[in-house]
Amino acid sequence: MKPKVKIVYSLYYFKEVIEPMLKLAQKKLGVLGDDIFSVAGSYDIPFEIARSIKEDTTDIKENISSFKGKGEKEIRDNIVQIEKLNQLNLNNKCIYSGFLTLGCIIKGKTINHEAISTSIFTNLQRISVENIIPIGNGIFNANNMEEAKEKNLKCTEQAIQALIAGMTAQGNF
Repeated sequence: MKPKVKIVYSLYYFKEVIEPMLKLAQKKLGVLGDDIFSVAGSYDIPFEIARSIKEDTTDIKENISSFKGKGEKEIRDNIVQIEKLNQLNLNNKCIYSGFLTLGCIIKGKTINHEAISTSIFTNLQRISVENIIPIGNGIFNANNMEEAKEKNLKCTEQAIQALIAGMTAQGNF
């Protein structure tokens, strides 16, 4: 099964910085339409990913409970899997194999950008570890718009590489 990736991007600085990042990510990952979601700002991205992991799910039991055309060993394995899911209450699984985030935080006159960045990065890491799902972090800091335009595509490439590495390690790519 082809891995399914969801791209979550910020609308803040969209035309100047994020749009080229989004186009590059779509081209590299082949992600279209419903698997792309925008939020107002980078600070909102961790919430959207957490929501998606919880709500954009498929019922695992439906996927494994069909015995038609399966041999005795496969049927036995499926029954064991269903029982494990019942015991763990893990009936639903996120439809995405990974997430890619795209955003930019430009330094202002205060240190607010540091607090925002720390919160975003900490929450993305926590969500990834708690849910055992790779997140390619394409959110970056810049001192000004000129620097942001210089860094945006490189940051996107690195985030895509990290996402692919994480999905490959899980056997999902």
